[in-house]
Order: sequence, then C-alpha cells, then structure tokens
Amino acid sequence: MVLTGTACVFVPVTPGPLIAICGPLVYFIFTQAETPLPYINIITLSIFGAAVIASFIFDFLSGYWGAVKFGATWKGGIGALVGAIIFPLLIAPIGFGVPGAIAGLLIGPIIGAFVGEYLGGNTCGGSARAGLGTLVGAIAATLVKLFVCVAMLAWLIASLVALVWERATV
Repeated sequence: MVLTGTACVFVPVTPGPLIAICGPLVYFIFTQAETPLPYINIITLSIFGAAVIASFIFDFLSGYWGAVKFGATWKGGIGALVGAIIFPLLIAPIGFGVPGAIAGLLIGPIIGAFVGEYLGGNTCGGSARAGLGTLVGAIAATLVKLFVCVAMLAWLIASLVALVWERATV
C-alpha cells in the first residue's frame, strides 16, 4: 500500500499519502498485541498521520498560494476552481474517460486562472503569470505529497531492516 500510495501521488484526485499510510496502519491494528516491526507504533503512526493531514491541507491551498504569489486576484482563484471542475467534465467524454478527466484536472485550473484573470481585466501577460502560479503550486503540492510518501516508505524499510537485523543477531 505504501508503494501504491507513492505511485498515486502523480495521479490527480487520488489520495496518495492516505493510501500509503493505510498499509502500516492496518498492519499495526492487526498485529498490535505482538508487533514484530519495531518502528511501527502509535507514535510514528501519529506523526505520519499528521504529515498526511498537513499534505492534504497544503495540496488544497497550494494552487491558490501559487497563483497569488504570481500576481493573481480572487478572480483568478475562482477561475482556477471553475476550471478544475469543468475541464474534467468537458474533456473526459472526448479524451477517453479517465485519462481525459486527469488531463482536464491538470490543465483546467491553469486555463481557468488565466481566463478568470483576463476576464477580470488583467493583461494577457498578467493572466498567464496567474496560470503559471497555479501550475507551480500544483507541482509544489505534488512534491510535498511525494516527500511524505517516500518518508513513509523509508520508515517501513528501516523497520523491516531492524527486524531482520534483530532476528539475525539472536
């Protein structure tokens, strides 16, 4: 599940970090009485749970922050939101279903921010910067989610190595 969650980081709308933490969480729940993996405990699960929640909050706000950092107004933010909703619905029927919807989720907010800013009276260059800011925010969110998932994967590998080391020295 950690590997699946890490791979899902690159697919819009899929909750990669949430999928990734489900593996160690389920393992902990079903082996709580005699947990053989030494680093999977309530403390580490709580820390990674907080990291997963933080990554979702960052993912939700990063497109807006990126657009504002690049000069967007609230009109660009509304345009990005509308684009994120409408483009998957428009492209999915002509873009082979799920791949079209994913493409719509990738380009919809960028085009929406551009159109929102342009219709709001911004110049073409200013509108393009707002769209670029939305893209930069989305990339930053993906990197944060990837970091959380890779950290969980390293945590799980370290726990497995510690278990093997412990059993090899006994």
